[in-house]
Amino acid sequence: MTDIAKRAMQTESHLRQRELDRMKWLAAGLLGFAAALDVLAQVQGWGYLRAFAEAAMIGALADWFAVVALFRHPLGLPIPHTAIIPRNKRSLANSLADFVVEHFLRAETIALRLNRYDAASHLSQWLAEQSNRRKVAGYLNQAVAYGVRVLDDKRIHDFLAVAVRHRVQAMDLSGLISDGLQLVTRDCRHHRIVHGGLHRFADYLEHPDNAERIAAFVKGWSESSWIQNMIEPFVPAISAAVARKLRALAEDESSIIYREFDEQVDVYLQRLQLEPEFRDRVNGYKERLLEHPEYARQIESLWKQLRDWVVLDLSRPDSVISLRIENLVGELEQHLLENEDLRSWLNEQIQAALIRTANANKGMVGELIREELIKWDDKYLVEKLELYLGRDLQFIRLNGTLVGGLFGLLIYAASHFAGL
Repeated sequence: MTDIAKRAMQTESHLRQRELDRMKWLAAGLLGFAAALDVLAQVQGWGYLRAFAEAAMIGALADWFAVVALFRHPLGLPIPHTAIIPRNKRSLANSLADFVVEHFLRAETIALRLNRYDAASHLSQWLAEQSNRRKVAGYLNQAVAYGVRVLDDKRIHDFLAVAVRHRVQAMDLSGLISDGLQLVTRDCRHHRIVHGGLHRFADYLEHPDNAERIAAFVKGWSESSWIQNMIEPFVPAISAAVARKLRALAEDESSIIYREFDEQVDVYLQRLQLEPEFRDRVNGYKERLLEHPEYARQIESLWKQLRDWVVLDLSRPDSVISLRIENLVGELEQHLLENEDLRSWLNEQIQAALIRTANANKGMVGELIREELIKWDDKYLVEKLELYLGRDLQFIRLNGTLVGGLFGLLIYAASHFAGL
C-alpha cells in the first residue's frame, strides 16, 4: 500500500471517529436533557412533562444498553447475551463469507451486471482522449522496461538457455530440413540459389579489386615461372570469358548445372525421408551444436543485445517502441469505435473472464473473509465495526429517547383521561 493510500485511510478513519464521537455526545446530551426535564417536572408538578421525561430516559437507557450489548458487556458486567459480535465472531465470519460468495460472486449476478455495462464502448470513449492514450502507452512502456530489468538475471538467462535447449532437442531437424526443401523446390524456386550464386561469382571475376587474386590463382596452376609469365597476359580475358559463361549458364535453366542441382536436391530429400540412419546423423548435428560451449554464450549474447537495444530505445524521446505502442493503442481505440463485432467480442471475453475468475476463486474469497475476521482480536473487530456502523446505531439511541418519551406521554394522557 502506498503512503498516499495509507494517509487517505487514516484521514477517513479520523473523520469517522470524530463523527461517531459527535453522535455519542448528542445521544448522551439528549438523555441528560430528558433527565433535566424530569427534575423540572417534579419540582413544578407537571405530570405530562414528567411522564414524557421519564419514558424518554427509559427509552434512551434501553437503547443504549442494546447498542452497547452488540459490541461489549455494558458497564463491563458479564450480562448474558451481551458482547454479541465478539462472542459470535466465528459465526459472523462464516455468515458474511457465505453472503458475499452467494450474492456477489454468482455467475448470474456478474453476467446480469455486465450485460448492462458496455465495457468495450466505455473503453473506446476513454481511449478517445489523447491524454488517456498516452497514459496507457506510458504504462505499457514502463511495463516493457520493467520486464527487461526483471529478466536481466542470471537465473533467467539459465532458464532461457535450458528452455531453448529443450525446444531444440525436441525439434526434428531432419524433418524440418525435409519440409523446407519441399517448400523451396516447389515451382523451382530453389533455382534462384543457383541463379544468384552464378551471378555473384561472375561479379567477383569482373571486379577490378579481385584481379590480382585471380591472376595469382590462375598462375598457381603451374610451378614453372616461364609458364606463369606466359599465362599472365591472358588472365583478364580468361576471367571475362568465364564470367560471361557463368552469366549465360545462370539464365539457362535447362543447363546441366540446374539439372545436377535438382538431382542432388532430390537425392538429399529422399534420403531424409527414407533413410533412418541418415536422419539420425542429421539430428546428431543438432546434439553436437547444443553441447558446444559457444551455444550458451551465443544465447546470452543475443539476450544482452536485445536488452540493451530495448533499454536504449526506451530512453530516447523518439523511441521506436514507444511510438509503436502509442500507435497500437490509437488503432485499438479506432477499431473499437468502428467495429461493433469487435466490441461485442471484447464484452463477451470480459464477461467470460470475470465469471470464470469468480467461479474459480469464490471459494478462496470466502475462506479469506473467514480467516481474516477470525484472525482479528475482539477489541480490533469491535473498534472497526463500531467505527463503520456506530454512527448510524447512535440514531437508535436518539430515536429511542424521543419515541420513548412520546409513548410515555400518550400512556400518561390515556390514563389521565380514563380516570386511572
